[in-house]
Amino acid sequence: MNAFGNPSPGSRQADEKLTTIAIFAPHGRDAQVALKLLEKEGYDAVTVDTLSELGSHIRNHIGCILMTEEAMASDNLAVVQEAIADQPSWSDLPFVVLSNGTASQRSRNATSRIDTLRNVILLSRPLHAEELIRAINWALAARVRQVQARQHVEEIELRESQLLESETRFHTIVNSVDQMIWSTRPDGFHDFYNDRWYEYTGVPKNSTDGDAWNGMFHEEDQERSRRIWQHSLDTGEPYEIEYRLRHRSGAYRWVLGRAQPVRGPDGTIKRWYGTCTDIHDEVVARTEEVHELTKQRDTAWDLTEDLLAVVAQDGSAETVNAAWQRQLGYAPEELIGKTFEPLLHPDDMDKTVAAFDNIENDPVAKPYENRLRHKDGSYLTFVWSATMRNGRIYAFGRNVTEERAREAALAETEAALRQSQKLEMIGQLTGGVAHDFNNLLMAIQSSLNLLQKRLVAPSDEVSRFIDNARQATERGARLTQRMLAFARKQDLNAHVVDVGALVPDMRDLLQRSLGAEIELEMTVAEDVAPALVDRNQLEMAILNLAVNSRDALDGTGTISITVDEVDWDEPRDLEPGRYVRISVSDNGSGMDSATLSQAMEPFFTTKGVGKGTGLGLSMVHGLAKQSGGTFIMESTLGEGTKACLLLPVAEQDAETGEAEAEAEEQQTKTDRSRVILAVDDDFLVSMGTVAMLEDLGHEVIEAHSGAEALTQLSERPDIELIVTDQAMPKMTGVELAQQVRESRPDMPIILATGYADMPEGGAKYITAKLDKPFSDAGLAKVLGDVLKG
Repeated sequence: MNAFGNPSPGSRQADEKLTTIAIFAPHGRDAQVALKLLEKEGYDAVTVDTLSELGSHIRNHIGCILMTEEAMASDNLAVVQEAIADQPSWSDLPFVVLSNGTASQRSRNATSRIDTLRNVILLSRPLHAEELIRAINWALAARVRQVQARQHVEEIELRESQLLESETRFHTIVNSVDQMIWSTRPDGFHDFYNDRWYEYTGVPKNSTDGDAWNGMFHEEDQERSRRIWQHSLDTGEPYEIEYRLRHRSGAYRWVLGRAQPVRGPDGTIKRWYGTCTDIHDEVVARTEEVHELTKQRDTAWDLTEDLLAVVAQDGSAETVNAAWQRQLGYAPEELIGKTFEPLLHPDDMDKTVAAFDNIENDPVAKPYENRLRHKDGSYLTFVWSATMRNGRIYAFGRNVTEERAREAALAETEAALRQSQKLEMIGQLTGGVAHDFNNLLMAIQSSLNLLQKRLVAPSDEVSRFIDNARQATERGARLTQRMLAFARKQDLNAHVVDVGALVPDMRDLLQRSLGAEIELEMTVAEDVAPALVDRNQLEMAILNLAVNSRDALDGTGTISITVDEVDWDEPRDLEPGRYVRISVSDNGSGMDSATLSQAMEPFFTTKGVGKGTGLGLSMVHGLAKQSGGTFIMESTLGEGTKACLLLPVAEQDAETGEAEAEAEEQQTKTDRSRVILAVDDDFLVSMGTVAMLEDLGHEVIEAHSGAEALTQLSERPDIELIVTDQAMPKMTGVELAQQVRESRPDMPIILATGYADMPEGGAKYITAKLDKPFSDAGLAKVLGDVLKG
């Protein structure tokens, strides 16, 4: 609404044209002034320049027309009068005419023509803007009322037409369908039947009243039908029932009766409409099908291997099938009238009771699993589905004992595969790290060796510094070896080790690592056989287990280490036989089953950030497996942990094994000086390698790429042996060896590399592999083996 209390532009009707104001003032500035005023008030207004254009707006059912008296002075008003005459009967277009209020001849001529416009609001000038807006509001409101009246009349005419059409259609439909159709008053009195009802029942047409149904029902169905119909009348609920109705032939046939109430706006029932459908053939077929299905059900009930049972609400069996005897050994008569509780595994009692409670609360309960005792005392696993109908539980149980066993085996296999994949991933990581680290160690170690040899009478302090640095490089080399061994990328240096002597020798080292607050107990059985294992790796494994136990003690406690020999025959992934057992136990915090199951996985740790890598136990496990043994952990939360490392007993005694190992490490010297080509793209490593070869008495030619090496080889036919790095840009060591073999097939080639594995295809071209970092003794041994071989 606007300030005058009349409908504002915001409340206009849907037809936008009815809210538009056409301004026809062809003389002076009246049109522009009026347009500006109306647009300021929010109206949709347009100016009209000619009578022809004005006639078009009239025919388009515009909202109203604002025009001046001067515009009426034209002698050619026929086009406007024709447009007004062409308006539909409901339309009476409002005109707001601005009069000059003078007695001039032009004013008198214009005034005489105003009557031809029919619906005119005449305003005398000068006038206030509010007066004009009020007149416009009134004109538009009148126009809206015209449209509303038109719509109301049209709606009434449409409803009357639709009602007539609906009644005609209704009678046509109800008398053409194959169903019997009837209707009643709200009290149930029948007052309409279609033609099909009369034809079906044989009752004379139009001779029925509200009691026409009497005698039409089969006597066995009459009381039931009456009771259900009365219930629908009392409650307003839809009616549906199958009963037998007397056919015109005198036979009774099955029909499906349905009825729905029709309610008024206040919710009260105004009428019932019902149908009767002949379903006699369907009922007969259905009855026969039920008999056949019953026979099939009984056959399936007896033949299925799944357990079937109907259970009363108190849990007792009302009936069971023969599968109970075939699966569990119990005849039906041994189970009927009793509960299944005596057959349940004790650990499954609570969840089975909970499942039965869920069935009572949810008609479609989720499947559940439990174990039932066979008559022979064994337990079988079953998956159950159950539902409740009419106060009884219908249960279906399938034997999944073998399936669960297969799943357990598959889970174990998948766990082993995941472990293998993790180790492979770590191997790829450590392989790259070890190569770069070994190159650095190689440069440092060779420089230290040369420095020690070149110094003349060094002071004790300088010698100590050199020894400390050499020990650090050796520790770094052992670290990369342990990483590669853990990742199964490098073979262990296995020897016969007297474990019974090794463990006591580690007491001081272990005690310093554990701290004074931890009590260390050691027990070594007499005459413990030696084991075949990498001594350095074993020491690291024992130290690792002891440190883990220390961390579990939270400052104080006791750690026990025992060494003994066992005859192993337990069903574990380990060959039966004699094994040396090293046990590390503590009385610390222990682990729950979930943590214990993950303890040996790579990178798994329960320690805080920066306090553990999660690789310790994995490395111990890897050492045990590579050595032909196993690693077992037992733990109870709050009581402590016991870790057992089992290693196969060695066939040799410890003294013989140590002597052989010492013999393998003896330096092998060559019989004469050789001309050797040394190839390495790392200048620091190359410098150390050349110096070691020269110290061994050989003439060395140096090259820093594969291409340079081939050039030197072509210029120096006296070269007798090549020592080459593997990872070089543009041409690897193996690729260099392949090209050398084309011209010098008998040339000995040693591949010096920080990688653990021989590169793919390398064995075909490489004579020997030398692991970085290497010492002068290690280099001399490989040279001797190659030149003598």
